[in-house]
Amino acid sequence: MKFHVDIQPSGQTFGLDAGRTILDGALAEGLMLRHSCRTGACGSCKGKIASGSVDHGESPLSVLPEAERAAGLALFCCARPTSDLVIDAPEVTALRGVTVQQMGVRVASIDRAGDDVAIVRLMLPPGSRFDYYAGQYAQVLLKDGSRRSYSMATRAAADGQIEWHIRRVPGGAFSGFVFDGLKPKTVLRLEGPFGSFYLRDGSGPLVFLATGTGFAPIRALLEELRERAANRPVHLYWGGRRRQDLYRHDELFALQAELPWLQYTPVLSRPSAACDWQGATGHVQDRVLEDFASLKDAEVYACGSPAMIDAARRLFVAERQLEEGRFYADAFV
Repeated sequence: MKFHVDIQPSGQTFGLDAGRTILDGALAEGLMLRHSCRTGACGSCKGKIASGSVDHGESPLSVLPEAERAAGLALFCCARPTSDLVIDAPEVTALRGVTVQQMGVRVASIDRAGDDVAIVRLMLPPGSRFDYYAGQYAQVLLKDGSRRSYSMATRAAADGQIEWHIRRVPGGAFSGFVFDGLKPKTVLRLEGPFGSFYLRDGSGPLVFLATGTGFAPIRALLEELRERAANRPVHLYWGGRRRQDLYRHDELFALQAELPWLQYTPVLSRPSAACDWQGATGHVQDRVLEDFASLKDAEVYACGSPAMIDAARRLFVAERQLEEGRFYADAFV
């Protein structure tokens, strides 16, 4: 059975099979609803069901409590239709030729950027295209049916390659393989692009926050701004526990010297005495609070741990007058 979905206020529509999630159906039609993890863990895709009914599926109660379900809210990455729907999604965006696809890619190179970070470059099949917005991610499909998500670290596929920054996670099914078994020329299966973490048009200052390998999509955004010859001021805060966590530290200082609109502030939460750290300490969101009396005219792009993102959103809106609709996030969950 196929249901009809009406997106408001844009008036865009699409057909949706009964067993498919709202998000997957929209992406298949080239309509980008706001989303991040696609598993229900981050809450980025939470939206209003204005009319109709859904099966909430595996939506976690911790992210979508019963009271919110009763009020008509749903996680679009988990909810499946049981009737025709009208949904409220003010930020829906046509992908303008970018479509979700699956393809086999070959590992071109694996470079260690630190003791627990690898830069993996993947070669696309000859003659193929993999178009995406700077800031989006793709998923690698594992043999057991599970998936792992990694953001592209460049604004576009350069020389037929895409670049991922992969941090080793203890017990990680794929990240462990990257460090212990993955070799050049290995063929992987990927699907994408996904995510609504991309630059919006505007004129105010931009504040970028990253923790760990959350720097990867931020790097892609910087490349996009440089390509556009943008002149909006950009304040980049990159946080880690140790100096080694800032694995492209020198690159960013060189970029700051090249681009007059970029200001880079590295922040360490647990610097060791051995690294002789002279920079900022603490958490990236707290450093922003120190540097900005107001974020009223700013846009904030945050990528990294859910704890950082939740704290930054709450503090910036409550204490620095940031408009909540100008906080864009990609949580690594």
